[in-house]
Amino acid sequence: ERALPLRRAGRARATSDGRAFMLRRMGAGARFAVTVAGFACLYTVAVVFFYYDWLFDLPFEASPLIYGLVLNASLCAAALTLFSRFGRRASPRLVFGVGAVAYACACALLLGAAHGGNPLFPYCAGVLAGIGAGLLMPLWFERMGVLAKNRFAYVLGIGSLASALAALTIEKLPPIGVVCASAGLLACSFGMLAALGALGDERYSDKEELGGDSIGALTGEPSEGTSPDDGVSPWSRLAAPLLYVFLLSVIYGVLDVVAMASPSLTMADSGSASQIGGLAIDVAFLIYVRLDGKRYAVLLNAALGIIATGLVFLPFLPDAYSTVLVALTHMGWEMALLVSYALAIEMFRGSRTKLVAAAAVVFAFPRPGVMAGSVVASLIAVDNQYAFAQMVIVAFALLYLIMMGVWLLRTREKRAAERAIRKRDELIKRYAEARDDLYALACDDLSAEYGLTARETELLKLLAQGRDAAFVESRLYLSRNTVKSYTKSVYAKLGVHSKQELIDLVKASLPVE
Repeated sequence: ERALPLRRAGRARATSDGRAFMLRRMGAGARFAVTVAGFACLYTVAVVFFYYDWLFDLPFEASPLIYGLVLNASLCAAALTLFSRFGRRASPRLVFGVGAVAYACACALLLGAAHGGNPLFPYCAGVLAGIGAGLLMPLWFERMGVLAKNRFAYVLGIGSLASALAALTIEKLPPIGVVCASAGLLACSFGMLAALGALGDERYSDKEELGGDSIGALTGEPSEGTSPDDGVSPWSRLAAPLLYVFLLSVIYGVLDVVAMASPSLTMADSGSASQIGGLAIDVAFLIYVRLDGKRYAVLLNAALGIIATGLVFLPFLPDAYSTVLVALTHMGWEMALLVSYALAIEMFRGSRTKLVAAAAVVFAFPRPGVMAGSVVASLIAVDNQYAFAQMVIVAFALLYLIMMGVWLLRTREKRAAERAIRKRDELIKRYAEARDDLYALACDDLSAEYGLTARETELLKLLAQGRDAAFVESRLYLSRNTVKSYTKSVYAKLGVHSKQELIDLVKASLPVE
């Protein structure tokens, strides 16, 4: 019985050593490629379930609104559970196992629905797909966090781009093809996640910092990119992008419902336009990262400009206005998502526990906004008056854009003022240091000329700065009488009779170019 724990510990150590050896042999480039591919596979499946164009190809009628509600509700529930429990010694294998089983059951239910099964099957599939995405996606965020420097940003951009292209292809397939493609992508993602060492036997704890069983620790490579401790909470840095994402999600949900209700357009038109716009944003994000862009607020400003342009000028396209407006809103939404993902990884990558918990919240945060917007649009648009709903949301969107523009402008001005103050303080400090150095040189010259001792030279430098007797006592650790004696000696050797005459003598001795 006593030998049993030792055997278990030996097996766990052997497994850890084997995983470390595998990661060492994989190499940095291979790990990056596997992370991109695995993240893209899982994100593709998430997009397929989120946009649910296949829902209209089922042999029975299903409500997209109810499906979206149950999908996003289960996603948020899974994310909140992971956020609240992951810091309490949660097992990554348990998280992975529950997420994998949930996605597998979702595919099985979708396959049953494609063969004319129970009408509740697609709704149950939505619930399980939400749980799978909410549990598995943060694990991929954690794997991005252990990559060196800003490679996680490239993973986000390339993975989002690849997943959008793959989702556009998969959505053209019949429901059975969607199930088969999704199952294959899930299997690939699961295998890559295991290959990257994210499913070790060890558990995460609140005190475990990045490197416990991370790639950096296993391969001996240093972990880079942890956020500096400047006294600012990471959540405060994420507040503005998350608020931006949430409000855009509400607008996007309303406009999506309006576009679906347009008599000349279909759900497929709206979804395809949105995903094509997302492709353009993914490319723009990658270009920005490639140019060493690190100020993600610039990207948010660009997204604001894109949406404002659509709101102001696109009413001249009455037939396609709804779809183009949804596409532009989705572009801004996609950019805000990428920025929030990147900031979450950058801010929390110093701790595996915090990164997984934060990633769960950031990934699920926009979904309630989308569903809230869809419900609001359905309530406003009484008797199919979707034009009124569109007008209302455009008015609120314009107001929101103006408020966000003013806020961003004030924030930029405040930061510029803070930079100017810091630069001024730095210049003052450098000037003071240079002045003290010049005074010290002048005192050394006077000391050599008039034959002052080392102790008298120290006293001379302090008196030349205008220091009083109490300061001299504390600095040189001398008694009051000793300071008076040294002062009289310095005055006598220099031929001065007061502190002011001494200061004037030192100033006259300053080196002049």
